Amino acid sequence: MYKIKLTKTEIIKLKKLKQSEKNKRIFRRLQCLELSHKGKECKEIADITGVCVDTITDWIKLYLNKGIIGLCHLDFKNKRQSKIDDYADKINKDVKNNMISTLSELQDWLKNHYDIEIEQSWLFRCCKKNSIYLTKKHV
Repeated sequence: MYKIKLTKTEIIKLKKLKQSEKNKRIFRRLQCLELSHKGKECKEIADITGVCVDTITDWIKLYLNKGIIGLCHLDFKNKRQSKIDDYADKINKDVKNNMISTLSELQDWLKNHYDIEIEQSWLFRCCKKNSIYLTKKHV
């Protein structure tokens, strides 16, 4: 969908930034930019960087709108907080104690026990962020 084509000068600058970058979040953004320039699809970039496809799209749009400086600036003050962040420890215990093994089951559990409705893609990211691991059922 969104493709990046860098000039030789931009490629040199990108490589220097990647070599010196210590923040893993910014490094992944720079890696995304490089991979997009090399013709990789968003899904493949997402798999390599360990983020979701929507995030890759957001990073590419950010680069197209604000350049490499904008891409290297982390702005979390305007991010919405997850509904489950305040309950993460309790939900983690619920998952273990009640053998919750799928996102659908967790969605139902959150709705019934915490009156929280949350879409699966957002729930997946919240679980990942809060180290909530679904329980595998043994057959």
